[in-house]
Amino acid sequence: MKRLTKAVSLILTLIIALTPISGLFAVTADAAGNWVCSWATSIVDSAVTLSSLSLQDIIPARSTIRIELKVTTGGDKLRFKFSNEYGAAPITFTEATVAKTKGDGNADIYADTAMAITFNDGESSVTIPAGQTVWSDAVDYKTEALDALSVSIYFEGSTYITSAGLSNARTFLGLRSIFREDISQCYQEDIASSREVNIGSGTITYHTTPFLCEIDTYVSSGKTDVAVFIGDSTLVNNTYYYFAEKLVNAGIKNVSVVNEAVIGNKLLSDGTGVIGNLYGDSLISRFERDALDISGVKYIFVKIGLNDVLHQFSKSMGDDVPHYSAKDIIEGYKKLVEMAHARGLKIYFFTKSPWKGYERAFLGQTGDVVWNMEMQKMCDELTEWVKTNTVADGFIDCSPLANPADEYALCPSFTPDGAHLTARASVALADLIPVSYVGVTDTDIKTSAKIHKIDPYKEKKQILYDLKHPTTEPVTEEPTEESTTAKREESTTRREESTTASSSAAATTAPAVPEVITTYPSYIPQEIVTVPAIGNSNETMHYENLGVTPDYNIEDSVPAEIGNGMPLAFMLILFTVVVIAGAVVFLTLSRKKEEEFE
Repeated sequence: MKRLTKAVSLILTLIIALTPISGLFAVTADAAGNWVCSWATSIVDSAVTLSSLSLQDIIPARSTIRIELKVTTGGDKLRFKFSNEYGAAPITFTEATVAKTKGDGNADIYADTAMAITFNDGESSVTIPAGQTVWSDAVDYKTEALDALSVSIYFEGSTYITSAGLSNARTFLGLRSIFREDISQCYQEDIASSREVNIGSGTITYHTTPFLCEIDTYVSSGKTDVAVFIGDSTLVNNTYYYFAEKLVNAGIKNVSVVNEAVIGNKLLSDGTGVIGNLYGDSLISRFERDALDISGVKYIFVKIGLNDVLHQFSKSMGDDVPHYSAKDIIEGYKKLVEMAHARGLKIYFFTKSPWKGYERAFLGQTGDVVWNMEMQKMCDELTEWVKTNTVADGFIDCSPLANPADEYALCPSFTPDGAHLTARASVALADLIPVSYVGVTDTDIKTSAKIHKIDPYKEKKQILYDLKHPTTEPVTEEPTEESTTAKREESTTRREESTTASSSAAATTAPAVPEVITTYPSYIPQEIVTVPAIGNSNETMHYENLGVTPDYNIEDSVPAEIGNGMPLAFMLILFTVVVIAGAVVFLTLSRKKEEEFE
């Protein structure tokens, strides 16, 4: 009997050891639903210092910031992650709310949809220590894919903005003129007179998003996967949003798409120069935080490396930037693949988009970086690896965005400055990403171009036609008023002499040959178009020259949450405890009886 007792005890011990509580929770969470990231932005050190003078943006005391954004998947609950990673002191939120937003550029919300965001099991305020992040409590808040939300945060004391994202949202700052105790301090009235918080850079505006870095949505049924777009400023645009929109428009709502691109970001080294902190940590170092640890991530799309090439040739920072070869950058790509595959994730790379004509603007001055073949050859080497490597899971070819008249340059309508992408280019790029890369097998999905009723390749078609069908016309010089008057006077006073001279010249001088220049027609016969298809071949598409909306970028470890799986998990744990207790009682009684017979 003693042997039997020891054997049963050993079996029970093994059962307990091999059945961890976390495993039970994981099973029930998958069965009930899952938390997935539905919006994100990469946090950078947003405090700029010039000649020891700190230029930190500040939120005045007793004011509210309102962050407008769009989530790319819907669900039944929300939770919010806030960051003070680059702060030197704690920050305190007095109150926070979430609401549906009108998206009219005036920070207006639908007040009846506002709901409090709480922390630490129901507290309205929270203090985030320097260098740390916090998650909010889960909020019962139903959303649909592509819903526009506003996250409002009220600050009782003045607060420096030291940690912020620079894309994928718009932030408004409202100052309160009257202190109100009877209503939420984050509601509509607090933001009535507001200004937008952003950073301008030449023809590009970056929208500052203080502290908020991630929103997760709880999907209660089925499984939703997340695709993370990550890279530099050539991806700080709406490409990811148009790709998500295309999927949602086709009824595919189990793929969330978020963007973690950072302006000026490099693969191998941190931001350098006077405003280098805005360029963020190297993608290698932030890859885990901004891609691998994103809730529900399964696919990663990478567009990085251009700044690793350009910045080392820049006049303002070339001496301070590590000089890496194309082979060094390729080794960095391989490291990203290794890190992604170690987590069981798929990773795809974009080829280098053309950038000839771009002159990096530095403190208002252009010409800090100027295109040359040495830099282009490095970019070509990187593109060649992206297209031919056997370690990544696929690539997206950006060459269709090139100007047919110059393969090293973007089409003029695709860029405001030679390198960054317009909304039209973002539409085109979103349609170049195979939907199969996110597990979608439906090939009859309406393109982003058709959704927005534009033809992004219209200019490219024109250039192609012009190159193939030049025409020649003589140049006729328009006479100036001064020359016309002089000739009239000369004709009046010396008519006879002029007539005689003209007759003589006609007999001895050959007629002048007019100068010839090339001009182009303003129409495009459709049969000569040779650009990538942007619609179904069996359809005739009629595009209208409409603007593309939206007009703004809509470009870590998760805390242990039981969620809706808690009841079932609790029952399993209780059952296990009861079984163990029963076994212990049984063995104790058996042992007692055994002792009585001895």
